Amino acid sequence: MTLGELLLNASQCSINQGNVQGVCMICNRETKEGLKIKEVVSGNFTGWSMLQSGDCVCPECAIIFSDQTFRKKSWVVSEKSGFRVFKNDEAAEIMFNPPEPPFFIHIAKQGQKQTWLYCLHRVATSNKRYFFSHEAYNVPIFFEREKAENYLQKAKHALQLGVTKRELIIGEFKTTTWRKAYEQGYNDFLKELSGYKKDLLWEVMVDVARV
Repeated sequence: MTLGELLLNASQCSINQGNVQGVCMICNRETKEGLKIKEVVSGNFTGWSMLQSGDCVCPECAIIFSDQTFRKKSWVVSEKSGFRVFKNDEAAEIMFNPPEPPFFIHIAKQGQKQTWLYCLHRVATSNKRYFFSHEAYNVPIFFEREKAENYLQKAKHALQLGVTKRELIIGEFKTTTWRKAYEQGYNDFLKELSGYKKDLLWEVMVDVARV
């Protein structure tokens, strides 16, 4: 199942069918009912690098471009529960308690990038191990529940100690942060956190952490 098919099944809306036979530029599958790309994608679309070579857009993938909500908001979709947007304060709760599979989760920040286009074939079949998209990253991100729980707990603890999210994400801490850590005896904890540098799941858990 592709993301377009999941969104279509969840919304149960009608789709526009074209008459172009070829390969879909979005999901790279063959179709006999494709639409011309200019009929689907607006002229100010900035995500051309996310698309593949092809001749058209299949009806299932066309739904992804039918509503700006997909780009501007964070959302979760599943066949059983349907489609809904959520606030970023709800992101952690949704990630740890997603709907029944098949489902997909996208986290938006500025509402500018359609990074879920990298996840068209990453619809979740498990609620403990699955891929999701985050606007800040041009790759699918793999969620593992136990690992994510560990990361979230440590991120929250660090934030309570006064460490900033930026420090946690880049894995580099200010001199004042180190000084405080040595004075209060948690410098080893900071050293451990610096080892998570460039771990995308860690970065997302820091982003969604709330204290």
